[in-house]
Amino acid sequence: MGTEEFNYKYIKDRAGAGSWRRGYEYHLKDMVFDTYPEKNFYMGKVKGNFQDHYNTDLIFKKNKVEARCNCPLKEEWCKHAVAVGLKAIDEHAYEDWLETKFGMEFDFPDENTALEDTPPGSYIFHFNPKRKANFFSILVMSRETGKVVRQIENILRALIEAQKQNPDFELNNSQKVEIAIFQQLLTISRQDKKAGWYDIPITKFGPMFTLLSKADEVLDEKTKQRLKFTDQEWKLILNVNMSQGGTILLSLEWQRPDKDDVYPLEEVRYFSRHLKWGRYKNIIFPTNIAMQVIPQNLLKSSFTDLKDSDGGKFIYEELPKLREVMDVNIDESISKLMLEERPPLNIVTLGIDYDQSLKASLEFEYDGVRVPFSKSSDKAPYITIKKQGEDFVYWIKRNFKHELDSYNMLLACKFVPMQTNNLALEKENAIDFYNYYIKQAGDGWKFVEKDDMNFFKLMDEPFRLCAKIDFSEETQDSFEIQLYGQVGEEIINFDEIYDTIQSGEKYSRIRSLGFVEYPAQNIYAMMRAFNSFDVYRNDENKFTVKTYRAGLINELKNLGVELVLSDKFKEFWEQMSTFSTHDGLQLPENATAEFREYQLKGYGWLWFMYKYGLNGILADDMGLGKTLQALTVLQKAKEVDGPAPTLVICPTTVVFNWESEIQKFAPELSCLKLSGADRKSLFKEIPNYDVVITSYALIRRDIKHFKDINFRYIILDESQNIKNAMSQTAQAVKQLQASHKLALSGTPIENKLEELWSVFDFLMPGFLLTMAEFNSRYVNPIMERQDKTVEKRLKLQIYPFILRRMKRDVAKDLPDKVENIAYCELTDEQKDFYLQVLDSTKEELFKSIEQNGLEKSRLSIFSALLRLRQICCHPRLYDKENVKHIMSSGKFEKLKVMLEEIISEGHRVLLFSQFVNMLDIVKGWLEREGIEYEYLTGKTKDRQAAVEHFNNSKIPIFLISLKAGGTGLNLTGADYVIHYDPWWNPAVEDQATDRAYRIGQTKKVFVYRLITKNTVEEKIQKLKTVKRNLVDSVISVDRNIVKSLTMDDIKEIFSVD
Repeated sequence: MGTEEFNYKYIKDRAGAGSWRRGYEYHLKDMVFDTYPEKNFYMGKVKGNFQDHYNTDLIFKKNKVEARCNCPLKEEWCKHAVAVGLKAIDEHAYEDWLETKFGMEFDFPDENTALEDTPPGSYIFHFNPKRKANFFSILVMSRETGKVVRQIENILRALIEAQKQNPDFELNNSQKVEIAIFQQLLTISRQDKKAGWYDIPITKFGPMFTLLSKADEVLDEKTKQRLKFTDQEWKLILNVNMSQGGTILLSLEWQRPDKDDVYPLEEVRYFSRHLKWGRYKNIIFPTNIAMQVIPQNLLKSSFTDLKDSDGGKFIYEELPKLREVMDVNIDESISKLMLEERPPLNIVTLGIDYDQSLKASLEFEYDGVRVPFSKSSDKAPYITIKKQGEDFVYWIKRNFKHELDSYNMLLACKFVPMQTNNLALEKENAIDFYNYYIKQAGDGWKFVEKDDMNFFKLMDEPFRLCAKIDFSEETQDSFEIQLYGQVGEEIINFDEIYDTIQSGEKYSRIRSLGFVEYPAQNIYAMMRAFNSFDVYRNDENKFTVKTYRAGLINELKNLGVELVLSDKFKEFWEQMSTFSTHDGLQLPENATAEFREYQLKGYGWLWFMYKYGLNGILADDMGLGKTLQALTVLQKAKEVDGPAPTLVICPTTVVFNWESEIQKFAPELSCLKLSGADRKSLFKEIPNYDVVITSYALIRRDIKHFKDINFRYIILDESQNIKNAMSQTAQAVKQLQASHKLALSGTPIENKLEELWSVFDFLMPGFLLTMAEFNSRYVNPIMERQDKTVEKRLKLQIYPFILRRMKRDVAKDLPDKVENIAYCELTDEQKDFYLQVLDSTKEELFKSIEQNGLEKSRLSIFSALLRLRQICCHPRLYDKENVKHIMSSGKFEKLKVMLEEIISEGHRVLLFSQFVNMLDIVKGWLEREGIEYEYLTGKTKDRQAAVEHFNNSKIPIFLISLKAGGTGLNLTGADYVIHYDPWWNPAVEDQATDRAYRIGQTKKVFVYRLITKNTVEEKIQKLKTVKRNLVDSVISVDRNIVKSLTMDDIKEIFSVD
């Protein structure tokens, strides 16, 4: 093919995109070297990434160029082939190629062809290696005429013409070799026209040696002797020994492949370091690659004595490279000097400079020999060592990376380089280094103290930040903190400590005793905590804190502050932090209830809060007796401090509960219930009662009658009713005045942290700052960034003021089944309707009894009780058409509050009612609220499916008709049972309760019976209590009236209080 076709496009079309790009870059970076054409070849070497170089050949054939490379890549035109191809094009190496000049191509003789069998060539080639500097010269002589051939182009043209005239014309092997030589001469040489010599640059003579080795006759121009070429490679061998003086002795010799013999270096001539050819007498032979890499100084003589200063470089740098390309014989005496590289010992010499800074010098010890660290680039890479008593020297290669890394480690310790190679450390960094870093340095370091280094020593005794804490002199509503530092017996004023860290200093010198380190971060954190807890500093260098901010003590402990508590404050703090507040505390004399252990603890905690003027939240689970614990502390307060009014604010549905609980557990506390229209006449009586009960709904309207009264206690039951700080209820409640305040809630936080702030804003205004500050300091970091540190700080602050026990926490103190009566009140409309029906029913009933007698009037009694009980449940059960205007039910409102609390605490409940219509009313409310439920009545076809669905899910409530589900069901997934409308036979109720309270139940079961105050429900409940011997129910399954009810019982049941 023509060279005009071998161009960039030819290569680019055949190479992959990646190989073309990389090869082009290699070409631009001049990474191709040692290029020369040979026969129909172009050869080159390309610098490699994983080895010194790769050999790449281009083979020119008639219709294509083949590329061959010894790299591991699979593609023919790899990046190395691309680079070599581009180099060939740039050098115009084939401009004079025979094909382009003469339009023909000759086949080179096969290498296996025996030249002896062919006719002798027509030409003799004379070789002159010294005619011209940096050139070898070839002269062509005609064998026939003995004359110099100056125009070899004419010979080639004649051959072409002969081929045209005679298509059968063939060249013999000798002629082919001669033509190939002529081609090469025309390609790479410059002819001296006058003398006829072809001068070829030594660097490009390699291919010519190969061609001449095939020629019939080549003569040495000087000796006129025939040169013999061989393709057998002669090897250069290096012997490494030790001289008598203990230095390294090197010798080079040639090994002839066809004879078991070696020749000294001087007896063999190598033509050039760039050619792999040498000459011994008249023999010309190829050599190995060692000639190209062996150091020049070793080629001057067969024997070379290395200087001590050169020994290290030779052993560690040059010898490994030579062993890769040539045979090296190493004497045993030399092998033991080839030590494995290992890191030196770092030696740091320390001293004190004139300005009291720490100065240091770094040295490295290699096998007993020290060398200083130097940043100079020309430092000796090897250390020459001759040990005493030894007759030889050896060398260790310096580990410059290790030395630099070690130096950088000192810089990382904040050492500063000086003009010399020494280093310096200022005061604080010097103290850090001397007291901490040296101890952590490890085995590879040795520190030498040139001066007395005790100047930098920290005091042996650790620094302690101490806080002396006691109540303020006048009251217990605040306490004082006096801060100071202590090291051993030395006391350090806190102002001095704070001034030191404010100035940025880490250490302070305590006279001649040494330096002390102040925990700056902890002190700053403590001051931030002081700010968070609204601490202020008084004139006596003390900090004053409100007692209700005692959570600060936990912050101080967590920051490592040593607390020095007065006896009085210690007693307070131990009780507060451990809740061991009931130890030794006597119950009020009039207390009649049986207290469980956790209730005693709750009472003790409430009394502790009362005693120290603190306010908090009793946040026990529903059913654990929050009301009882609160009433007990009111009894104790009256017993100790005399009578004073307490205001209880609760939901309307639990007003009667409070009244009932007071009558049951604290009858000596006088109670005033403010409800209904007639309450207004009772406001003036408030100061004369121990407990005043009102509702959240009424307190908004009546606030003007309460806000000027200073109550002993204000108790908020279900305090989540003021969770919205902006609500009218919350704002009204916060106008009230009291010496003590208490919040009761099973769910102090329902949705947002701001709800907690609102409750505490009532209990202790300012305790959690303003709402804006609370949001900024706590809510935003916790809710938006999930900042656990801020969350922990908030917990520490409120922890002492919230007592919360879950049922699972106090399970050991509870019986397996806890039964309660929850009283509720008729609404105003409901009450009017109830009394209206009661009057008409009673008149009819008594008239029937008078006319027919008691026994024959049992059905009338049943009907009358049924109508009144329906109204108590919900007026809509009595007559839906006539009572559409009465949409409210006190019992239903009570139920909704209870269910919301039970479900919010994660419990599950069974709700029983004998009225299916009542269950439908509850079902409608649950659906509007989005609360899941299960439902079972007499119409339920697959009872077991409903039971399994409830037990195997997290559905919080099961609505059950008493008659349909009172027996035969296993519902142990629930732990609360509510009897919405009581069944008059306790055994029937117990059977229903046992749906949850049975084998397989793992939790405590809480049972609630909803009883409407001042109705037939309450009357019969009292009657049941009095007549525990009643076996039959008031209304039996066949609607027979219990025969044991007397006329007096009936009159009591249908009476009006």
